[in-house]
Amino acid sequence: MKLLVATTQTQGKRKTDFCFVPEGEIVRFSLECDGEEKIDGSCGCRRSMSGIVCHKATTTMKVAEVETTEKDLKGLLFDYFCDAWKYPPVEAIKSAEVEGNELMRLAETWPVGTIIEKRGPVLRERNP
Repeated sequence: MKLLVATTQTQGKRKTDFCFVPEGEIVRFSLECDGEEKIDGSCGCRRSMSGIVCHKATTTMKVAEVETTEKDLKGLLFDYFCDAWKYPPVEAIKSAEVEGNELMRLAETWPVGTIIEKRGPVLRERNP
């Protein structure tokens, strides 16, 4: 299935780039703090996504064909919500369902291999 994964491709194109997620790890949306007014501010939360397993962040993502199933993706998200946010199981199941559907839908927007960047609330193709 097509999903967004971490990549180091095009890292450094922006001075504020960073990638602390292993190459190829599925990424998800992160919370954005209230104190980050500028997209390229010091926090980085308005321009990054987080690894679903490592919980670290990256500013560059790639659309990739990932060997997983919808059930496995939602299971990883369930584990994430339970581990990172200590959600009770019922809430984690609901959140995993909603976010899993959104991540699958978004990845269908671009062809495999497309490099993506997050700029505030917008995901867009990054020019090489």
